[in-house]
Amino acid sequence: MSEDLLLKVERRAAPGSTATRHIRAQGRVPANLYGFGKPGECVSICGEAVEKLVATRSSVVDVELDGAVDKAVVQELQWDVFSTHVLHVDLRRVDPNGRTTVDVAIELRGEPVGLKDGGLLRQVVKKVSISCPDFRIPKSILVRIGAMRIGDAIKASDLALPDYAQLATPADTLIAELYDPRKTV
Repeated sequence: MSEDLLLKVERRAAPGSTATRHIRAQGRVPANLYGFGKPGECVSICGEAVEKLVATRSSVVDVELDGAVDKAVVQELQWDVFSTHVLHVDLRRVDPNGRTTVDVAIELRGEPVGLKDGGLLRQVVKKVSISCPDFRIPKSILVRIGAMRIGDAIKASDLALPDYAQLATPADTLIAELYDPRKTV
């Protein structure tokens, strides 16, 4: 389906604490799979797959149940008391073709070299609109400004967006500029 982590899940015979203890003893992690107009399922996932999920910090996965693959978002991970083992996983199915347009914050990183020459940094826009899958909304868009010199400007078209997102804000929108305050009236 995509480059997302594939979790192969199996139906659980019975819900409940006794059954989940038996599942955990077999090296599997109990989980719930629900949403997107389909009935909820009590499932279990191989413990190694859950460890890989945690290691990659992936929030979007492909879930295979009985040969059918659904796109899902990791809704919640429940940890043991010492936060060393995942006890339970909640997976919410999502529409793989659903798109949305949202405003995403711009995060400026670094210190422009032009500041040492007396320049001042002005961030004109703090958010931009992007169109992206509704299950892959980025928290922010990172803009590295360390190489900026006096007179440099960053426009919306210069932003490095994820491959799955398209800019909805006009491309010529000024994001930030480094200007010389002595020459500004």
